[in-house]
Amino acid sequence: MNRTKILLIDDELNLRETISELLIYQNYNVKSACNGQEALDLLEYWTPDLIICDIMMPVMDGSTLLQIIKDINSLNSIPFIFLTAKKESNLMRKCLLEGADDYISKPFKIKELISIIKSKLERFEKIKNSNSNLYLGEKKVFLHEINTPLNGILGPIELLMNDQEKLDKKEISAFYESIKISGDRLNRTMQNIIFYQNLKSNSIEFNPNSSSEILNAFLKTKEKNFKIHAGQEKRIKFEIDKAAIKISQDHLQYILFELIDNALKFSSNDKVISVSGREFNDEYYELVIRDFGIGLSEQELNKIGAAQQFNRKQREQQGLGLGLFLSKIIIKKSNGVFTIVSKENEGATIKIFLPLHTKNRD
Repeated sequence: MNRTKILLIDDELNLRETISELLIYQNYNVKSACNGQEALDLLEYWTPDLIICDIMMPVMDGSTLLQIIKDINSLNSIPFIFLTAKKESNLMRKCLLEGADDYISKPFKIKELISIIKSKLERFEKIKNSNSNLYLGEKKVFLHEINTPLNGILGPIELLMNDQEKLDKKEISAFYESIKISGDRLNRTMQNIIFYQNLKSNSIEFNPNSSSEILNAFLKTKEKNFKIHAGQEKRIKFEIDKAAIKISQDHLQYILFELIDNALKFSSNDKVISVSGREFNDEYYELVIRDFGIGLSEQELNKIGAAQQFNRKQREQQGLGLGLFLSKIIIKKSNGVFTIVSKENEGATIKIFLPLHTKNRD
């Protein structure tokens, strides 16, 4: 049975270790961070059931972290408890107005801390059970992404069943192609949801001994992308050096497909996508994907998360907004580094650093 997960954030090392040991003794699965930024790095690939956070910390304080979390769909319902020695009148009221679920003053009694944790976890469990949808985004978006391709399958099938003798070979072939495209879209939607749930539950293994050849994976993925973006073959310019990467073939192809698909989808048909890859040093391979499309604002970059989409109607988006988020998690869990630099209406540059796989190192 999976243990309840708690994220503890405090810049005082001794206190952090003491509380961690206490919670581990209570059979909780605990991870800790010394400031808000370190906590955000953890939250990119690990989702707790409860967060305990100091207010006054270097780099990023607790209040700033809370505001960022409240803007992330996959995290904003997690109970957030402030734990602080800060003395200020009406501080508890201020913390609750900011969106915290509770507030504990230092020094505190162990029984008080455990009691509050249990209370908040029970409430969170009820919320999870009453909102047990697989998808964390807007329900209407989820329904649209299921119904649209489903109708694209059932409609042509009905026509083929009822009027096939009236159709010529070219028309029949077009209907089959339409069914295939809709089926692929529906399959991709469901696979992303299943993948997301498996990552959340830590049920996907990341074998450190996996190996994939980057150029071969890219060429296979490129062909798959052009089945969706037909007639746009000339838009991708690439220069990729061969190398063995420490990541599974399935995970590498998933990352490449999602990031290239986004680059093609969010830039006009006359814009080129550049993909380059080379050995960065003796340990890492650098892959750079650059587009000149609509880009993201600084505020949007800070909000990238599961089921997060920006101006869906205006940008005519398809999908559930999981691809970029899942790619980031896979890269992190593969001991890689993901960075994105973007400016609105100018495009985006994504850099990925993945460990090299060489026989003499293993």
